[in-house]
Amino acid sequence: GNANYDGEHNKLFNAINDAHDFATKLRELGFVVMQSTDCTNESFERDLRKFSDELKKYDVGLFYFSGHGLQIEGKNYLTSIDSSFVDSISAKYTSIPLDEVMEYMQQNKTIIKILILDACRNNPLPERGVNKGLAPIHAPKGTIIAFSTSPGETAMDYGAGRNSIYTGALLNHIDDKNIPIEDFFKRVRTSVFTLSNGKQTSWEHTSLIGNFCFNATRRESSPHNTLAGLDSGVYPTKTQRLLH
Repeated sequence: GNANYDGEHNKLFNAINDAHDFATKLRELGFVVMQSTDCTNESFERDLRKFSDELKKYDVGLFYFSGHGLQIEGKNYLTSIDSSFVDSISAKYTSIPLDEVMEYMQQNKTIIKILILDACRNNPLPERGVNKGLAPIHAPKGTIIAFSTSPGETAMDYGAGRNSIYTGALLNHIDDKNIPIEDFFKRVRTSVFTLSNGKQTSWEHTSLIGNFCFNATRRESSPHNTLAGLDSGVYPTKTQRLLH
């Protein structure tokens, strides 16, 4: 939920709305949420450590990020409101590597790990030759990584009222009952493609083992114990999420 970046041309209209609305929806579904918005690089790091510590108690963990994401030299970075966009070197050392987020989640014996990235809304770096969008990334065992758009492409910060097209689609389908998470993201992808007139296609990389439904009404479909984080970060009780 990072929106208030330095420089008017770097600010985002809907990133905080997206994080807030997604956190609200998770709470409605029974999740306990730890939410952070407009994080500095330091507060982002501290929230990640806190999330990782909490995650040890849960079978399912979710991390959500809305804001600027960058691909630099083939690696992905999540930016903070005090990230420097002077050039790629400055951005690299003032942002959070996506690999670091994944490492925090892998430190625990969480069975199902979900990362949702509504990033790449534009490229704030002035350099020519810097790749647009995020780079493809391998999902470790038990993990699904969901991207708002295809590798190397940018996502829209608008299109669904107060939300981006991608988060708007997430919110539209997350109440669908008893659908596996893979089918959930397929429905989201169809909506994003349609609403963007084919200009944006969300995608996922998965190595999940086991089943998960966001809105499970059948006992066998329900997760045992879940935690979420949103950055804008989140956490749950019996079910928890972290949102950024």
